[in-house]
Amino acid sequence: MQETETYVTGIGIVFLGTMALLTWVLPRRLALIPLLITTCYMPLGQMFIIGGLHFQFFRILLLVGWSRVFMRQESSALKLGRLDKVFIWWALVTLVIGTLTQPSFDRFINRSGEVYNAIGTFFLMRCWIRELEDVIRLIRWLAWIIFPLAVLMIVEKFTSRNVFSVFGGVSEITAERDGKLRCQGAFRHPILAGTYAATMFPLFVGIWFQKGKNKWPAIVGGSSAIIATLAAQSSGAFLALLVEVFSFGLWPLRDRMRLFRRGAVVSIVLLHLLMKAPVWFLIARMSDVVGGSGWYRSNIIDQAINHLGEWWLVGTRYTAHWSPGGETVPGNPGNMDIINHYVSEGVDGGLLKLGLFVALIVTCFKIIGRWTNPKNLLPFPQAIFAWSLGVALLGHCTSFFSVVYFDQIIVMWFWLLACICVLTPTMKIAFAGGKRFQSSAEPMSERRSVLAGL
Repeated sequence: MQETETYVTGIGIVFLGTMALLTWVLPRRLALIPLLITTCYMPLGQMFIIGGLHFQFFRILLLVGWSRVFMRQESSALKLGRLDKVFIWWALVTLVIGTLTQPSFDRFINRSGEVYNAIGTFFLMRCWIRELEDVIRLIRWLAWIIFPLAVLMIVEKFTSRNVFSVFGGVSEITAERDGKLRCQGAFRHPILAGTYAATMFPLFVGIWFQKGKNKWPAIVGGSSAIIATLAAQSSGAFLALLVEVFSFGLWPLRDRMRLFRRGAVVSIVLLHLLMKAPVWFLIARMSDVVGGSGWYRSNIIDQAINHLGEWWLVGTRYTAHWSPGGETVPGNPGNMDIINHYVSEGVDGGLLKLGLFVALIVTCFKIIGRWTNPKNLLPFPQAIFAWSLGVALLGHCTSFFSVVYFDQIIVMWFWLLACICVLTPTMKIAFAGGKRFQSSAEPMSERRSVLAGL
């Protein structure tokens, strides 16, 4: 249900004022911290509604941030790379084709809001995150930010009361499934709370291997991420965490990842040919082990493929007939509950929007692949940190099969993309300048081999 009236508590106003002030006065390298805190602790129920437009707290902070950027000319160092350009195209398609899905002024306003979230968040972060050390510093802060969340989710686990309900937007009584409480913190669904924590875990592993005061943040952040993931009782988030742990185990094989990917594709094709059901029903089989509604998730993919003709061009606004039992989204009888972000991309903008979304992911993996390739002779701390970003990206990609990012977690997705953008220019500057981050200089022939890879 769309909220129609402004709802802001006194505590919320104090919180927003504090975060806005910090966004304005903190140095550039720390200016994103208020937005990250708001993402973790402030439900979307706190919002101002002006002229039918919804201004959640994180949207207001984006406005404050961009005012600061223009006033201080902090965008002058921004140079667009390949990932930035793909992102811009994806955002434009979201607006244009997404509006054509159901041509109306209301639909245009809705898509404009999504583009405001995307462009505003991603490029604000691109203006403020310029170096690898900026990324590491923010992850150290995230370790201390997620710790209270984990504590409050433990409290929720034992009391079945969500303290974040005082802000609105989340239920006071904790949801329950199969006799187990599913904690959600400030997020709109336990899956999103668990996904937020699970996709943070690889980043804390990554900073463990860095120099300086990173050990304690890595321990605190990693432990908190695991606790919050388990408290959410989400099979999708837990599966993402398992995939991430497995991915770190592939580190010794990083120079053979092309062979690994081809082997995975061949295996999927063979399984599709040998299985009685389509290969995507493996998700249903996995749910027998980790729990959850695996069959429903598999069926969403099956229905999207079977009804490709309905959405491939500009998407569709009617999917109720895809639902096996006729179930639809509460307050939206025209659509089934599509808990798959990939399918949602297609439904909202056709194959072009889905293709650009996949292109974003592929481009990110290519950037990370250059950093982690042993032939480029990067020092271990920098290479393993880049690998951890890739593992976090894979965690998101896994979660996209089980949930649509429909609340503030989308900020963390754009934040990760912005962090990955930093890798290529940082690498070029370091080697072109004849230095190796914090390590000793390498022979010129080795630096040339890296630049050739870029």
